[in-house]
Amino acid sequence: SGIVRCADCGEKLYYCTSKNFEARQDHFVCSTSRLKGKEICSTHFIRAVVLEQDVLAHMRLTIACVANHEVQFRKAMGAKQKAEAKKELAAKRRQLTQGERRIEELDRLFKRIYEDMVNGKLSEARFQMLSDDYEQEQEDLRAKIEMLENEIQNQEDQAENVDRFIRQAKKYLYLEKLTPTILNDMVNAVYVHAPDKSSGHRVQDVTISYNYIGILPANLLYDVMNGKAA
Repeated sequence: SGIVRCADCGEKLYYCTSKNFEARQDHFVCSTSRLKGKEICSTHFIRAVVLEQDVLAHMRLTIACVANHEVQFRKAMGAKQKAEAKKELAAKRRQLTQGERRIEELDRLFKRIYEDMVNGKLSEARFQMLSDDYEQEQEDLRAKIEMLENEIQNQEDQAENVDRFIRQAKKYLYLEKLTPTILNDMVNAVYVHAPDKSSGHRVQDVTISYNYIGILPANLLYDVMNGKAA
């Protein structure tokens, strides 16, 4: 129950059961609307058996998509070809190394001009101008290095997260029922939306956010399986 959340306010949904309930009567309800009223957040109520069926169906669809269309799934997730990723990462690491070496060189240059000023080979005004230039260049380089480090980390994480998710999904190729272990292994959160009764029927959406990869809409999965994904 800890992963089930309200799609509007983001708070957890309470799991409600009783020895007087039949199993089909167990349900989840938004903690915000229950504690603070419907004017704060409309009631997000869903029966546990319905939620379990919806989540199980989506997980089976996702696992089938990954298992049978892995190449297309990777492409749809924006995972780069390994060769391309390695090439980009290598170029960024070279820039990173060059920036770090230039900072070290600027430290040596600063020391040298300071010694020249002390020895009378360089005027104080000239020293100040050069030192200001060196300090500004170092500051710019440090900012660039930080940006490169973040880009490298994000790129590595993105590719690795897709791999991690695929490995997790393949562990459950023959998923028959949900267990706490399976849910914790694959799912970060389940968002329950407010019901829509505008059509005359009660329609309620459930959105699953998976570990490592986030939300996978069913239409995206169908597009991947039918060869329509970009």
